[in-house]
Formats: sequence, structure tokens, C-alpha cells
Amino acid sequence: MIGKESIDLGLENIYESWFAYRKGKKPFPDLDYFQYNLEGELHALHTDLSNGVYKHGKYRKFIVTDNKTREISVASVRDRVVHRLFYDYLVEIFDGIFIFDAWSCRRNKRLIGAIDRTQSFIGKYANGFVMILLGSHALMNRIIS
Repeated sequence: MIGKESIDLGLENIYESWFAYRKGKKPFPDLDYFQYNLEGELHALHTDLSNGVYKHGKYRKFIVTDNKTREISVASVRDRVVHRLFYDYLVEIFDGIFIFDAWSCRRNKRLIGAIDRTQSFIGKYANGFVMILLGSHALMNRIIS
């Protein structure tokens, strides 16, 4: 898949995307059902993608109330396998052009690394400022040492 002009929609690559998606996931009913019918699900997905008839399904929505109330939208397991397939393809193209401190969804860039880097800047620039960008929200916060 790396270095090709188009994404590899082969069955083997779809299986690899499934295993990459599945890795580290806790069991939940949709995942268990998909896995129970794994061969049929992945073959059907391969057929739909290869024939150009794949359509992204609807999102399942639910409300979470922890510190604040939020609506969460979740794609089906089938769609998340496709997301992983495209992520693996696109990361090879775009990862090298991102700035060093772009941490989200990047290989070898984890939350703990972002936290460590932020803390090192806090120590270096105790009287500085930080801008936190969360989706469409932009907040300017003064760092308090």
C-alpha cells in the first residue's frame, strides 16, 4: 500500500485493518457480533469497496454525562474498519508534513508524550501562555505555576 497512487482494497489489507482496529479494544456487543461473523463481514466489505458501492452507515448517538453533558456519535464497527483502512493509507502520505507538536492520531505520538512535552514547556516558560484548541473551541489560558 505504501507508495502506490491508490489505496489497496485487497482482502488481505482489509483483514490487516480489522486487526489494527481490533487491537486493544474491550469487548462490546457490536464488536462481538462483527467478530462472530468476521469472515462474512470482511468479504462483504471487500466486495462493496471493490465495486465502488460502499456507503458509510449512520452514526449511533448517545449522551454522556460526566463533568458535563455531551452527545457522542459512534460509527459502526464496519465503518470503523474502513476508517482504519484509510487512516493507514493517508498517514503514510501526510505524517511527514505535520509539525512536530501535532500529537493527535499519529504513530509514536501518545497522550503521555504530549503531556510530558507540555510540562517541559511549563517548566521553561512559567510566565507564558498556552492556547488550547479543542475542535471549534479556542480558549486562551494563562499557565499558573
